[in-house]
Amino acid sequence: MQTKRAKHIVDILLGAGLLLLMSYQVAGEAGHEWTGVAMTVLMIVHQILNRRWITALFKGKYTPLRIVQTFINAVLVVCFLLTALCGINMSVHAVPFLSDFMRASLGRRLHLALSHWCFVLMGLHLGLHIPAMLKGVKSQALRRIGFSLSILAAGAGLWLFLQNSYPDYLFFRVPFAFIDYDKPILLVLLEAVLIAFFWAFVGAQLPGLLNRRADKSSRLVFLAGILLAAVLGMGLAMAFPPESRDIWNESAAPWNAADREETAGQSPEETPVPGESTAVPAAEVKEASVDDGFVHIAGGSFLMGSPETENWRIEDETRHEVTLSGFYMSPFEVTQEEYERLMGENPSNFRGENLPVENVSWLDAVRFCNVKSADAGLDPAYAIDGETVTWNRAAGGYRLPTEAEWEYACRAGTVTPFNTIHAAGPEEANYYGHYPYEIEENYFHDEVLETRPGRYRQTTVEVSSFDPNPWGLYNMHGNVNEWCWDLYGSYDLAGTVDPTGAETGTRRVYRGGGWNDFGKNLRSAYRAAGELDMISFNLGIRLVRSAGNALSGTVTTSSESKKPRSGGKMLIAYFSWSGNTRGIAEEIRRQTGADIFEIVPVPAYSDDYNTVLMEAQRDQHDKARPAIADPLPVLDDYDVILLGYPNWWASIPMPIATFLESYDFSGKTILPFCSHGGGRFGQSLTAIAQLAPGAVIAPGLSVHYSGGSGLPGDIRTWLESQGVQINSKE
Repeated sequence: MQTKRAKHIVDILLGAGLLLLMSYQVAGEAGHEWTGVAMTVLMIVHQILNRRWITALFKGKYTPLRIVQTFINAVLVVCFLLTALCGINMSVHAVPFLSDFMRASLGRRLHLALSHWCFVLMGLHLGLHIPAMLKGVKSQALRRIGFSLSILAAGAGLWLFLQNSYPDYLFFRVPFAFIDYDKPILLVLLEAVLIAFFWAFVGAQLPGLLNRRADKSSRLVFLAGILLAAVLGMGLAMAFPPESRDIWNESAAPWNAADREETAGQSPEETPVPGESTAVPAAEVKEASVDDGFVHIAGGSFLMGSPETENWRIEDETRHEVTLSGFYMSPFEVTQEEYERLMGENPSNFRGENLPVENVSWLDAVRFCNVKSADAGLDPAYAIDGETVTWNRAAGGYRLPTEAEWEYACRAGTVTPFNTIHAAGPEEANYYGHYPYEIEENYFHDEVLETRPGRYRQTTVEVSSFDPNPWGLYNMHGNVNEWCWDLYGSYDLAGTVDPTGAETGTRRVYRGGGWNDFGKNLRSAYRAAGELDMISFNLGIRLVRSAGNALSGTVTTSSESKKPRSGGKMLIAYFSWSGNTRGIAEEIRRQTGADIFEIVPVPAYSDDYNTVLMEAQRDQHDKARPAIADPLPVLDDYDVILLGYPNWWASIPMPIATFLESYDFSGKTILPFCSHGGGRFGQSLTAIAQLAPGAVIAPGLSVHYSGGSGLPGDIRTWLESQGVQINSKE
């Protein structure tokens, strides 16, 4: 009797320990490890107390219930031991002297998946004992009330099980645990209790359901209980779905239509394009009186760019003083409601009237400016002739901000990396909240960060979300990137009064960072650029209009848009660490017959996952250019370069930078492809464009890890969309 009571106590302690382990925010990193050690000791004690069950494993008759009990218990023990083993491998606080005996990436994924299996199996295990524990309850009314309430609680538990993406963890779909540090601790614990309760409820019904001696109606009651809880949970999941269910799935188009760069076809000459005008507006226009809610940004001088001491700055952020005339800026990004009302379409990936419009090209943005100007009775700022756009600076109509105007307004008088003074957190901006500013060098010790990892929403949010900056402007950091007028190029350090950007170039600037960008790419000084016909699900619009008659003259720019080559000789050049990118490259070669070259750094990166994470961020932070093993290929005869790499820290690995800087890519087409764990291309396309300014960067292919069984078809679809010839044998 005492042994049975001790077993029940140990079971309860194991269940409580698992709740704590699954509530990482409560225990923290060190507490999580020591709880794991305590759980391992408890499991050993449990097996000692359970030795009679072990010795009787192959004795006696096996009923259906005993088969299920034996299976659950045996799998639980195996899962628990493997989870503990993987936890020891990653230990930093409890048993670091026993760590690093297996590859960290393998240990991390096994630990994550198996710990969730332990949680499910422990719930079932505890549930199997509940009928015996409730034998003393004789009141049928009390039993019925308890059963009904249990169905409700179990249904809520199943909903939370789905809401918190437990199936993704159980089936190895994710490599890291996504932890919401901003969620109240009591809510974290309550959710874990309800999720465990669902599985305990299922386990509690199994003895009655599998009891051959019970009559059919009694067994149907147990089955009905499980089904009712399942229906309730699924109903709640459909009524209150997670903010995004497809973080790990690619978009409907197999080659990622949502994050590709897409060439917008020009309309036939006889078909009018909304917002397009071929006549330059009058040179002198008086400021119109417009009640549009725009914020007046007073003119002044500021330091544009970043100081050399700013962490994660890029070389193109040269700091210099700029003087600007006053202007008006919208406090909000352009909404889908307004864009659809004026343009007659809504190209956005995420849908909602007050969400920012996205998936709009630079040309779409300037056309929208003209349409909005006409709607408000203002003179349009732009004359558009194909890809050549002339800006009448004296016009009072709506326009895109210059890059200098954008940064001036974003900073709002601040000189820090973010206008929030401290690093912007996930409750102050909408971005990839798991990767706040400076996480790269502090990944394994994020407790030292000014802003800790937090929520990743995986979608845009309404344009009025979060607090505005000191000048009343919302979402200058994150949500969607925002197109600017300027052609991308080095800053003109001589023309610093109302600058309008580079005189020539192939790409247009966009600023601010988006919902899926890392914290470092939300900095006030960070610059990104894309082709004028590029669209992306994290790229939108914010409008300005001039104040007074301070600006004059016209600026005409043509983006020197280069069309990608679809023929010619091809080379597949790739860097791979884990083998995922190598597998993609080999499949491309199989389908195309193209030459192939592996970019091998010297010395090679570590084989250990934790170590290579630090090596990769160190090289990126230091802008290192690792040597590449000889011989380098001769690119003169190649027209198309299929460039492959893993997405490391939201950018390219530095061996790719070495490769790009080793050649002149002028006139060549680069077809990028990358393997990723959820971040898709990150800001890698901007990095490639900066290092190969003369190349055409064609739409790329992002592959989730190795791509799975659908990889050949995804590659074929992508290649065919780019006019690449597939082998006739395929």
